[in-house]
Amino acid sequence: MLDHNTLQRYLDDQGLTIAARTDIKWVCLQLEQHSSQRQLSEESLKQINHAISNIPTGRQRRLKQARDQVLQYLFDVCDWTLPSKQESRCQDSALKWNREIQVFNDDAGKLLRSYQQLRQHFIVDPKNELKNDLAWLLTVLYIEVAPLPLSYWQAVLSSAEPIEFFEGQYTLKVPHPTPIAAFANNTQPSFTRLPLSLFAYRLLHQYMQQQTQGPTTNALLQALNHALSAQPYYLAARTAAKWQRTFQSLWHHQYQVPVELLRDISDPQRHVATLPQHCSPKLPLAIKKTLYQPIVFHTQENQDGSQSNSGKTHWPHKDLIKYYRSKNNRSDVVPAEPCWRQDNILPKLLFHFCESLFIEGGVKRDNLPVNTVDRYSNFYKNLAPLSYETACEPEKLALWAQQAFETLETKDSQQWHFYQFLRSVAQQPLTDHLDLSQFEKPSLPARIDAFRLSVSQVHHVVDYLLSSSNGHPLQRLFASVAALLGFYGALRRGEVLRLRVGDIRQVVNQANHFQLTITGTIEGETKDRKTRHLYVVMPEVAAKLIRIVLKVHAESDNAQPLLALCGESITSRANHYLYPVTQVLKGLFGQQVRFHHLRHSGVELTYLQGLHLAYEREDNHLASILDDKAMQTMLTKTSCLARFQFWLEGRDFSQVNDSLLLDVISAQFGHAHYATTRRHYLHGLERIIPLFKPHKRHYSRDELRYLLDMPAGSNDVSRVLAELSPDYAALSEQDKKSYQPCFSEAQLLQRIVPNLPVSRHKQHWSDDEWLKQWTTHTPKQWYSDQTFQLMNAQALRMLTTGELTMKALSQAWQDLGRHQGLVVNKKQRTAINHLGGATFVEALTSENAARRTEPRQLDIVFNCPCNQRTLKAFETLCHHGPLKYFAATLTLIHNRKSLNSHKLALVKSCFARKQDTVLHNVIPTGDTSLNITLHTPLSAAIFQRPLAQYFAD
Repeated sequence: MLDHNTLQRYLDDQGLTIAARTDIKWVCLQLEQHSSQRQLSEESLKQINHAISNIPTGRQRRLKQARDQVLQYLFDVCDWTLPSKQESRCQDSALKWNREIQVFNDDAGKLLRSYQQLRQHFIVDPKNELKNDLAWLLTVLYIEVAPLPLSYWQAVLSSAEPIEFFEGQYTLKVPHPTPIAAFANNTQPSFTRLPLSLFAYRLLHQYMQQQTQGPTTNALLQALNHALSAQPYYLAARTAAKWQRTFQSLWHHQYQVPVELLRDISDPQRHVATLPQHCSPKLPLAIKKTLYQPIVFHTQENQDGSQSNSGKTHWPHKDLIKYYRSKNNRSDVVPAEPCWRQDNILPKLLFHFCESLFIEGGVKRDNLPVNTVDRYSNFYKNLAPLSYETACEPEKLALWAQQAFETLETKDSQQWHFYQFLRSVAQQPLTDHLDLSQFEKPSLPARIDAFRLSVSQVHHVVDYLLSSSNGHPLQRLFASVAALLGFYGALRRGEVLRLRVGDIRQVVNQANHFQLTITGTIEGETKDRKTRHLYVVMPEVAAKLIRIVLKVHAESDNAQPLLALCGESITSRANHYLYPVTQVLKGLFGQQVRFHHLRHSGVELTYLQGLHLAYEREDNHLASILDDKAMQTMLTKTSCLARFQFWLEGRDFSQVNDSLLLDVISAQFGHAHYATTRRHYLHGLERIIPLFKPHKRHYSRDELRYLLDMPAGSNDVSRVLAELSPDYAALSEQDKKSYQPCFSEAQLLQRIVPNLPVSRHKQHWSDDEWLKQWTTHTPKQWYSDQTFQLMNAQALRMLTTGELTMKALSQAWQDLGRHQGLVVNKKQRTAINHLGGATFVEALTSENAARRTEPRQLDIVFNCPCNQRTLKAFETLCHHGPLKYFAATLTLIHNRKSLNSHKLALVKSCFARKQDTVLHNVIPTGDTSLNITLHTPLSAAIFQRPLAQYFAD
């Protein structure tokens, strides 16, 4: 179950001795019998403990030690959920670790003072004996970069290219011994990232240029013991783990790093770096065209061969494979992309999977043979159908995937190929919510899907969602608000969908502050089945959209879903409000981006806001790293205090127990442990460690010469000072000699890296910008060409003034084509003419008369002959067309003395539907005719005139 060497390395880094291999193996076998997921129940732990207590010899003691070591590893690294008592034992080990650090406080003080002396000596004379000293380099890395275990420093110094310029600074890539990044493969290893100070960068860069062979861990330890036991340190030699504790103590006191954060920066396994982003400057045209467009399902009218004549499912990916087999035959045509099918979307998903393999190749090879692609899809005949509805719901999709995986055979690698197919499915916009963690081996570290977006990037997504020419105004509004709640509220996908009108309220006298209640509803439970209260602060430009949604729902019931029309299913909401967000995210930032990454990004923003308060940093502290003025605005002291107002309650941050900060942040997002937040949502440390250190500091001229690669004693440093500091340039020659230069590392980087990349994206949004954008793209009239535009400026104005309620609008939406809208084509208009034209009148029923307070409803009336031509027209409009949702009263006005009527039989058997009423009115004189009255629930006062004009034009 668990690799012994992996556990040994973990314990070595902790300074602990691993239990005997046989004891570890015994515990692992017990765990395999009692757990197949990343959790251990109370009962299972009792059974394991009982099995240990039944051993009469001293091995019982050793097995208890092995049990604790294995469970500690599974808890810390593999994200296992353990019984509460065992979790407390695991957390107690962290307290023990903290006590061990305090033992080295005195040595840490001596180490820091001696290091500062040697550092000053080194920058005065960079060519002295320390230049190529391995222990000196290691000491600098420990003190200025991070107090990592020695084994990680050995891996870094043995790496070919550990330095990377990333997000406006030099960073250090630290490889993970066991892959934990979702992006890890044969060509891209799993790693985390640390910021490099300019001093550490210069020293490491010189070392990497000269090194021919990486040092061993023992060589590093010997060098460290030799150097730090000599002048000026005079510290006793010790183990690698104790040296790490010494440097951790230094960080704890010198940089004021709390214990939890210290564990983060000391253990690279607790975080994963993000890869450099490749952002598209514009949304691809193909996505622009399909944004908000309803998904076209396979029907008899748009046959694509998804169903064979025999009724069996046809698999288009087999046609694609056949095409590539006979590609040399120029007469062959590339198979067209199939349509979605409501009963089974697998044919289209498999087509995408095989197409990507042919175009992009595999993980190891650029070009895959046709037989290989055929073999990679060899599982398709054994799969149960995956309906469109099932695919849209995360829980149902995960259950289908698990059941399908279990039915496949291990021979022919069917399960492995199916898992690769699922990875492709998780990249598709429609199914990007598929969680693949259930297929990972529980004893392996949980994979981390590291990606984050800045404030400006999220705002660009909203720009595209609001400005699209497709979809109706409420759809664009709801999709935009879904993206904003996913980011600023860091809500999960299901939490956005299930958020109800009564679950969100605007804080009194705070226009851009909102309080959310995240709880279970009839549509589903929260992930941890607990209720939490979330405090959200966002810029005014975003808050205005939230307030508009609250305004349109002013008369709605508290149980009404917030981002929905009344009666709209959760599947429809996911397809029409969240799916467009995913489309834009993937179009701008790549197929690997998911809706859930908005939550990752929102958690990081809150985390940075908390650290800015804790370390009293200005909003420009990370300006050069973030390169995002919109994000910088969210890091001002005012914004940070507002974000944590629910906790501070008007107090200054210095007046609260700041040791609770990380737990408070985690609780906001529904995490029982800060470790979950840190590991899965906060990526890398390149934005965190700079907050521990001052934004600017004083530099001596000798240090500037060393950092800027100038010769020792060079007077050229005066010219550089004049360029960097206008104050220096204005001083007299005498005053210049006593001038103490004070710079940020970002200022010096401009000299080292003259052509620093600068974001060209928009970074500022005025308060009314999105509101104007939304109203600009809202139709002004009720109809245009063939389309009746229910969601228009007039209807939305009535919605905000109370003349029209959301319930009434939703009823009209349901009856007038839903998201597709009411479209009367040429054929249907001809049918209307055959029926004698439509007349729109107020309904005159006894029920309406009795309830005078309710608005009168609208009837659509046709007076026409009763014949086959009328029947065809009626079927076109009311059996299959835009008026099929309305019940009808069919009154046959019959000039006939006999009760036996062929026309009456025609009306009853052919005209009438299940919901229709047939009346027979015999008249003595006059022509026989058919009166068709369609009863709508629409308000006559609001819809009579626009519908009459639309049907008349």
